[in-house]
Amino acid sequence: MEANEVVEGKPLCIEDFLACEHDPAYVRAQVRHSQKCFQLMKVELYAEHTYGEAGTMAHSTANKRRPLEGVRVIDLTRIVAGPNCTRMLATMGAEVIRVEWHDDRALDLLRGVHPKVRGGEPDSLNRSGLFNNINAGKYGVTLNMNMPQGQDLFKRLIAKSTVLCENYSPGQMERWGLGYNTLREVNPGLIYMQITGMGKSGTYNDYLSVGPTAQALSGLTHMSGLPDPMPPAGWGYSYLDHSTGYYGAMLVLVALLKQRKTGVGCYIDASQTEVGILTSGTATLEAQLTGKPTARHGNRMQAAAWAPHGAYPCRGTDEWITIAVQTDDQWQALVAEIGAPSWAREARFQTAAGRKTNEDDLDRSLAEFTKSEDRYDLMARLQKRNVPAGAVQKSIDRCTRDAQLKERGYFVSLPQSEIGTWPIEGFPAKFHKMQVHVGGLPGRGAPSIGEDNDAVYRDILGLTPEEIATLREEWVI
Repeated sequence: MEANEVVEGKPLCIEDFLACEHDPAYVRAQVRHSQKCFQLMKVELYAEHTYGEAGTMAHSTANKRRPLEGVRVIDLTRIVAGPNCTRMLATMGAEVIRVEWHDDRALDLLRGVHPKVRGGEPDSLNRSGLFNNINAGKYGVTLNMNMPQGQDLFKRLIAKSTVLCENYSPGQMERWGLGYNTLREVNPGLIYMQITGMGKSGTYNDYLSVGPTAQALSGLTHMSGLPDPMPPAGWGYSYLDHSTGYYGAMLVLVALLKQRKTGVGCYIDASQTEVGILTSGTATLEAQLTGKPTARHGNRMQAAAWAPHGAYPCRGTDEWITIAVQTDDQWQALVAEIGAPSWAREARFQTAAGRKTNEDDLDRSLAEFTKSEDRYDLMARLQKRNVPAGAVQKSIDRCTRDAQLKERGYFVSLPQSEIGTWPIEGFPAKFHKMQVHVGGLPGRGAPSIGEDNDAVYRDILGLTPEEIATLREEWVI
């Protein structure tokens, strides 16, 4: 196979995924690019290779084997997009080893992000709540990638690994002499996932980017907010980082499913901007058909005559409920629940088209009713009448009040070596007879910086305690 040849593989089935649970080696691999499923991401395939088995840091008992157990992932990612990808893999049982360095210029900025757990040293790198949440279930080592000894150790880790995930700025790995073309010589079967803002090729391939940058280029920023003349509001928090992490994990899973069949290594070039385009709905299609940019509509439904459709104030400070009426039957149920006031019985509101035409007046009248209502009580009453409605929850509501999340066990308490046991977000799905756990193989929250140096360098690379001590003294690890 030529280096850049792309082959469209057959569709994957659930049996492929389930079969991985019973394959103890995960040593045979192939990825073939699926142009139908991933037409906006490049997957380049290279020469065949069969791995040798390598020991793992931890493993489950035979009857509780996790779907990705036996897969080792070297995690060179930072902030959210990349770490969220590897978090998903760790939850599914992969042995994820996070590689970091102490220097302020190299540290993941999330280690310093507030809020932090109170106590400890003021400059501690292990107390950030967000870092602990995003990096749960991983092992952690330190390694100075600027030193030749560090680069050599990294290659030795790669030789015994299945996947490398990194989201450095374009060209950084090549400057270290650790780009894909080099690492495939060390391990021709390596699955190399690279996440960048705009992709490894193209006009913008060397541009620097963070989540909001890619979000703007994807068009999502322009689409978000109230109608003109109000300016684009964007998404605020960098949600595109999370979306890219989910897509990244999905692509690695595809690579692993093919890998076990034929033993071919893979380079995955994931563009965060293109993930944003994939999540922009019909905006691109609309532009192609009409030649006009997508307008902003706020909370209103522009594609159908659904009204009322928005967020309405409730009793209390900054309390809201969303209501999304899609049919005349739902409208009549809503009217009955609010006591059939005279304005709701007006002829102009009796049809979907009429409600849509008079949406401003409709929203004002409905808001007058909702502002004296408790958001949760009104949600329950409307849902009982089959009217789509949801209380707008704040973070404190999700943590302390949401009975649904509590019933599903969404928040999972995990120990962390410095801050103790704290609840973090769990996996957003439940599997039948499949072991997944957000604590990963180590069964804990995020690693303290360099926490697993001795274990990783001893158990995986076979270094002696004396060698490890020397590397630490020489500031290599």
